Amino acid sequence: MVVNSKIPFIKLISELFVHLIPILIYIGIISALDYQYHLEDFHFPLTIVAVLGTVIGLLLAFRTNSSYDRWWEARTLWGAIVNDSRTWTRQLLEFTPSENLDEAKKEKLKTMAYRQIAWCYALSRSLRKQTPDHELSCFLDSTEINRYRASHNVPNDLLLTQAGELQKLYRDGSLELFQFIELEKTLTRLTNSMGGCERIKNTKFPESYSLLVHLLIYVFVLFLPFGLVEVPALGLVVTSLFLAFAFLLIERVSVYLQDPFSNRSSDTPMLALSRTIEINIKQMLGDDEIPDPHKPVNGVLN
Repeated sequence: MVVNSKIPFIKLISELFVHLIPILIYIGIISALDYQYHLEDFHFPLTIVAVLGTVIGLLLAFRTNSSYDRWWEARTLWGAIVNDSRTWTRQLLEFTPSENLDEAKKEKLKTMAYRQIAWCYALSRSLRKQTPDHELSCFLDSTEINRYRASHNVPNDLLLTQAGELQKLYRDGSLELFQFIELEKTLTRLTNSMGGCERIKNTKFPESYSLLVHLLIYVFVLFLPFGLVEVPALGLVVTSLFLAFAFLLIERVSVYLQDPFSNRSSDTPMLALSRTIEINIKQMLGDDEIPDPHKPVNGVLN
């Protein structure tokens, strides 16, 4: 997630510069021809160009809003994950008082809380198409991690393991029925949040719509100089280039927002949120070694 807008904006401009070079060359050629041969006879009605620009603006507004909705839903889902991870740990501690447990059960509860931390990191990396079991050794033993090596969905298997451990606690009398049900509800909410994130990740924005908007922008740029041939050469170049840049910039921003799990600067800061969950859970457990929160790198929080 961008926390310093200057650095990503400079990067964005550098990416658009590649697209602007041919546009600048085209506009420069039309301007030079107009200066040399006076292209007033080829004047294209500016009203038609304005209507086309309005249509493109509406299409870009719809696309940007749709992309932002996806980005905001992703952030909302991860907000729910943060809250439910805290709730899971709090319920484990509240429903199973330490004075009523032996050392083996205390260790099991700690493992279940640590497994929730591991789940958050695994889900983060899975959504970004990275290795989901990376660095899980900090929270789980090697035997359990090895069980997930061949898994197609490590976060889902982690929740399945949590459910199995929860059932064992209920069967040995450590949990009452009501407490067991409440913890199951928390697991269900975590599963729903995971499913929501996977839905956003696996549902691509319609390519035909993106292609249409991109094509219309270039059609607009193609006709715009002919609608401005009566404007002085410098004004023609500046106005055409500015409008082309504005449309391309909005389009690029919408492309960045439409996939909030693509490991870009505009992404949901899942690793930072996972670290926040890790800090909160370890503090709730009374651990001595608490990690520092993630800090932005080059204006971007991952």
